[in-house]
This record gives sequence, C-alpha cells and structure tokens, in this order.
Amino acid sequence: MAKKSYDWVKLKLEFVKSSLSIRDFAEAYGVPYSTFSKKVMREKWSSERNQIGIKLESKSVEKTVEDKSTELAKFEAKSLKAIAVAQDGIINALSVGGKPNEVKALTGALVDLQKVYRLALGASTENQATGSVEDYSVWLKEIHNAKGRD
Repeated sequence: MAKKSYDWVKLKLEFVKSSLSIRDFAEAYGVPYSTFSKKVMREKWSSERNQIGIKLESKSVEKTVEDKSTELAKFEAKSLKAIAVAQDGIINALSVGGKPNEVKALTGALVDLQKVYRLALGASTENQATGSVEDYSVWLKEIHNAKGRD
C-alpha cells in the first residue's frame, strides 16, 4: 500500500491560522492524528500559532488605540467649534449690556467656556490668569462707560 502524501506547507499554514486542536484539525483535513501530531510537535507549529496570536493581539490593540484617538480628536474639534460659537454669543450678549446679574452670569459662562477650551487643548485650568466674575463685571462697566464718552 502506497503511503499517502500531504501538502504539509498548506496544512501548516492552515493550522497556524486556525484555532482547532491538533486532533480536530487532523480529523477535519483527513490526516491521521498520530502523523499530524508528530509533525506539529517536531516542527513546533503550535509555537508559531502562538506567535501569530500575540502579533494579532498587539495589532488589534494598536488599531483600537488609533480608532479611539481619531474619534477623540474629532470630538474635541467639534467641541472647540461649539465653544467658539457659544463664546461669540456670550460676547455679543455682553456688548449689549444688561442687568448686573445677567452680566455676572454671562461672564461666569465665559470663565467656564475658557476652562473647557483649555481642557480640550490639554492645558491646565487651575493656573489661568483670570479674575473673579466680579472683576469681569467691573471691566465690562469700564468698557461701557468708555463707549459712552466717545
């Protein structure tokens, strides 16, 4: 009886890419378990399979990090645009003037927007060269009074 020949290169490639056990793989590809098992052990196919798994995990993590960083960058860009629009609206409302409590609320909102903007850019929000909301109110009154003198 002639000894059956197997395409060992093809079998190896399929084996290292698969997750089947040695026994299940041998059965699925019609190779006697004993013959296949000896070949796998002798040539360390399982080790190669493990290396592929490690590389796959690493690439998967890299891809996930890349995807998430891209998504975060898009979100931050959108947030910065929204902050700019809100800031323009607040500045317009402040230029009209208004009741002191409205001015106080608007200047407080400007401070909050500045903090969010700085956070989005990765800058500290704790060491800003900003005064209190009352300081902004005084500043706005001075501007308003100066406009009246012009």
